[in-house]
Amino acid sequence: MVGIILYLGEGGKTERGTARLSNSDPLVIKIMMRFFREICKVPEEKFRGSIHTFAHADIEKTEKYWSKISRIPKNQFHKTYIKPGSASLQKRYTLLYGTFSINVCDTNLF
Repeated sequence: MVGIILYLGEGGKTERGTARLSNSDPLVIKIMMRFFREICKVPEEKFRGSIHTFAHADIEKTEKYWSKISRIPKNQFHKTYIKPGSASLQKRYTLLYGTFSINVCDTNLF
């Protein structure tokens, strides 16, 4: 139930054929990955990760962080999006690793 509720609240519902969830909370990402893997039985090769972060971020460290949290290999990540440096100081410190998106390329799951 938690996975369904998280998807309804945080999941992407507009891109046909892709189930997507974006969040900056590592616990939410871990829960959804467990839901996709254990309940939905998504094969590992169907996962893609993407990161939106700020210009101040250490990109290599950020990608390593989200790969460890999601257990999606970095070679299955889309190119990291870096938002130009106009971000407020508040976001810089509260979103140290930006936002991570889990993308599952599966029409049936969507």
